[in-house]
Amino acid sequence: MWLALAATLVVAIALALMAADHLLGAPQHDLELLAWFLTVSAVLSLALGALVIRWAGGRIGSVRRRLALAFGVGLLVALVNIVTTSALMFLSPHDLGLLLLLLVFAGVISVAFAYAVAGVLTNQIEALSAAANQLAEGDLSVRVGAHGRDEIGRLAAAFDAMAEQLEQAFGRERALEAGRRELITAVSHDLRTPLATTRAMVEALADNVVNEPADVQRYLGLILQETQHLSRLIDDLFELSQIDSGALRLQCLPIDIAELVAETVAAYQAPAAEGGIRLEEAVPDAVESIRVQADPERLQRVLRNLLDNALRNSPRGGLVRVAAAMHVGAARMSVDDSGPGVPDDELERIFDRFYRGEPSRRREAPAGGGAGLGLAIARGLVQAHKGRIWAERSPLGGMSVRIELPA
Repeated sequence: MWLALAATLVVAIALALMAADHLLGAPQHDLELLAWFLTVSAVLSLALGALVIRWAGGRIGSVRRRLALAFGVGLLVALVNIVTTSALMFLSPHDLGLLLLLLVFAGVISVAFAYAVAGVLTNQIEALSAAANQLAEGDLSVRVGAHGRDEIGRLAAAFDAMAEQLEQAFGRERALEAGRRELITAVSHDLRTPLATTRAMVEALADNVVNEPADVQRYLGLILQETQHLSRLIDDLFELSQIDSGALRLQCLPIDIAELVAETVAAYQAPAAEGGIRLEEAVPDAVESIRVQADPERLQRVLRNLLDNALRNSPRGGLVRVAAAMHVGAARMSVDDSGPGVPDDELERIFDRFYRGEPSRRREAPAGGGAGLGLAIARGLVQAHKGRIWAERSPLGGMSVRIELPA
């Protein structure tokens, strides 16, 4: 900083000498005296300014006063140069006194103006400091608000942007924490129920409370069923953790949409028939040539989860339809059911973890009830494929879950 200031003074002296030579036509002797005078004045000014600023930095805690002092030092240097030059040039004491009076008056006005300008700057800095203290105390809604085009205005805008991002980040953190608590509660409930049932049946077998061969076989079958349910729940939780952590790895291959739908529907014909539900597919001939780049196992898992949900919530004698079609350059699949449906304000919530909806949609399907993770996993897998999934009312009277993937 001081090197740049010294270079500025050297340039100023050179310009002053050139102006005196070319514009005023000063003789060589006067130019030498002027150069000597300006050099001595510049050196003394730098030394005086450095001492004053160093002294003020350790003793004056107000930025406003320090700025006013720095302005006053620069003004004092200018006054000293003017007064000294005038004393050498003016012959009339009256003119010199009048000049001194005018310079003192201008100096007072200049220092007062500098103090006022410094006050505006320090007020803005104090507003930033107060907002920072409020932010540190936990008030994430604090904003500076007033922005200008200068450096302090840009700093205030940056502060407000930082506060906005912090508020959003803490909001997401609180939502995640609430979700984690809800997840732990739901998992505890879903684990406790089959474990308690299994324990009761095992104790009954161990204590010979149940000793008839037919009853023993029935109990063993129920134990196996509860164990499988626990295994599915654990697998679902593991897959959800992979999706949330970004550790899910897809093995993408070209997939024939029609073939995928046909295979999945064929696998579910038997459980649908057991529940008295008609299951059909609706794939136009034009879709048979449509392929998507996706992980076959993961995408079939999505369709299976949607079919599990549709069969579980469709009444006996109902209809479930799986369709596929092209839509604006994308492959679209849908699973419609004729169940009781979901209210419009809960269509987005069905993809939340452990969501089971109204009691009217909690019917146990032939394949067994779900833990409320199937649609959450389906959404995570579809999003991992850069696609989107949503729910809407179905023409069959129930709910329609639609998937769209880039073709």
